[in-house]
Amino acid sequence: MLESFYAQCGPLQSKAEIDPQSLAALKSVLPEELHSLLSQGKGSYMNGYLWIINPEEYKDIAEEIYSPVEQPSICFARDAFGGLFVWENGSIVYLNVRHGLSTVVGRKVSVFFNNILVDWDYISDQLHLENYQPAKEMIGDLNADECYGYVPLLSLGGSEKPENLQKVKLREHISIIAQAAGKVS
Repeated sequence: MLESFYAQCGPLQSKAEIDPQSLAALKSVLPEELHSLLSQGKGSYMNGYLWIINPEEYKDIAEEIYSPVEQPSICFARDAFGGLFVWENGSIVYLNVRHGLSTVVGRKVSVFFNNILVDWDYISDQLHLENYQPAKEMIGDLNADECYGYVPLLSLGGSEKPENLQKVKLREHISIIAQAAGKVS
């Protein structure tokens, strides 16, 4: 299933359980690999870049920033910049909230996790993550409720430079982006 991902990214950090009722509700709408990933709990992989989340806790914020093409649209992970990963219509869609864009990043869960996500050069280029390492070095690791955010927001004229990054509260940051720039398209 996701053996290569686990082997390269190590164990789940900052682990917390996802309640069994939420997991049971997702069993019929998620592929087995994603359900199995969520069953291991929420927390971070990839040195704090990728955070597995409880979809139930992110449903409202995902709806605020994104109008899905198909239902169900289930947010299962987020990145260090507040970007959201959703399972929708048999695909993994990345919601790049910084730039207001959505991109299909994978159709097969195992290929996305075992090949695409672990190829840092590729994923960094595709998702514009060149400032991740500088942010981590300058302002430190993130807590589960934080992300790196550009101040001022890019949509309000901010510049995409590492020195413009700050640790911000994730949910509030995404909500402010949605209010200022509209939904991800």
